[in-house]
Amino acid sequence: MPHAIDHYVSVNENPNGPGDARPTAEAIIKDEGLVGKLTDKVMFVTGGTAGLGKETARVLRMTGARVYINARDASKGEKVAKEISTEGEHPPVKVIEMDLSSLASIRKGAADFLAQEPTLNVLITNAGVMACASERTADGFEMQFGTNHLGHFLLFNLLKPALLAAATPELPSRFISLSSAGHRRSNIRPDIGYDLIKSGEYDPWVAYGQSKTANILFANEVDKRYAGHNLRGLSVHPGVILETELSRHQEGGGDGLREKLSQGNPGFKKIEKSVGQGAATQVWAAVAESLKGKGGLYLEDVKISQRMEEGKQAGAGGKGHMPYVYDEENATRLWSDSARMVGVDGE
Repeated sequence: MPHAIDHYVSVNENPNGPGDARPTAEAIIKDEGLVGKLTDKVMFVTGGTAGLGKETARVLRMTGARVYINARDASKGEKVAKEISTEGEHPPVKVIEMDLSSLASIRKGAADFLAQEPTLNVLITNAGVMACASERTADGFEMQFGTNHLGHFLLFNLLKPALLAAATPELPSRFISLSSAGHRRSNIRPDIGYDLIKSGEYDPWVAYGQSKTANILFANEVDKRYAGHNLRGLSVHPGVILETELSRHQEGGGDGLREKLSQGNPGFKKIEKSVGQGAATQVWAAVAESLKGKGGLYLEDVKISQRMEEGKQAGAGGKGHMPYVYDEENATRLWSDSARMVGVDGE
């Protein structure tokens, strides 16, 4: 019988819209045989109150692991945690109050987590903002770079001791960074201090692209620095999922964005995924036996992404990564710049 991953590859080659044969996150857990099997593990999912993060937390709980999510609004977080903790006799999802656009809030939230858990097996930085109007975080950073990258960079560094404490050669810890095909819109811009507002070049989608490229470079650098300590880094493009809060800054929300992206592309609706299907690749990255001991990879459609052809610019939903996401010099520079910007030593 072929391994499940072979089936994942074949069904992803012929998409037919949300709810088609492409795997869901829940299917990944079941195919890996992990229901109730990770009862001594700890996992943290940012952005777990809605969309992909909520579904990711729900299905990871099926493994029996202790699962944490963050929430800017603690009461909303508790409501969601209760909602996704009803199936089975597994530990309930726990909530850490944390706003990823505020460095002070991240520091407090990380301290609250570490007071409860000395070890962490999996960190999935799923939270994000997409193509918002020009605005800044509480600390003065451009909102998308500040939230999508810098907030998660600080969180990783604060939780790194717990990730390293859990790591073993038999079961390395995993850091999963949520990126996007949107990384194709822009490389990182250290030449302007990563600040498209200050440079007068702000475009919502270009800013989003910079932050998503940063997410990939960040995971690659994590892997480079800590693979020898059994902590691996992976990045993920979840696919096109429009029924989430990520589309809230678009005119008409998900429906408006769908209409816009479908223009001149009649096959677009076929590549769209359900929330469960969208969460599949990040859950696969977090638990798959086939990825054990691997890192520094960008994943999409439950497989390792391929490099795009030189000079080719794929539209929304196209597959492949831009060559610059594996630029080691840029990854190292981004790391040192980020450490300075958020106030950590970066070692």
